[in-house]
Amino acid sequence: MKRGIRNVAIAGLLWVSAGLGAQGTSEPLSGLSLAPGMKRTADAIQTYRFCGKSASIALYLATFPDLDHEVAWYTHAMPGAAIFNADTGIRTFISKDGTAAVEAADAFVSYFRFSPGLSPAEMKILGAAPAARDCTAD
Repeated sequence: MKRGIRNVAIAGLLWVSAGLGAQGTSEPLSGLSLAPGMKRTADAIQTYRFCGKSASIALYLATFPDLDHEVAWYTHAMPGAAIFNADTGIRTFISKDGTAAVEAADAFVSYFRFSPGLSPAEMKILGAAPAARDCTAD
């Protein structure tokens, strides 16, 4: 009996602490998880068209010791995301519905919002050339 009560109490504490820890951890533009300690740069949010869709980008300074840690964090934070590795070494994580993305580039992390969401083919284009603003199929 004591063991059951203890397990329920521990589960309750974990649930409450997870809820408290989750507050304020979403990046405002994309709604994706924001890594601890990330700081938004003074750069204004940029808006543009990508594949005929509305796109916005916000830039953050990364707090990871290296790109491997950064990639591991986003892999865990975005389960089920489409992940692309560009020739430049930049990793792009795109939400399942294609409406949000993160580009991990060591010192800087870019958060994106797309409306409507990117198709799988458009995701591949973004993943292959993360800094590109054009959307042309090969």
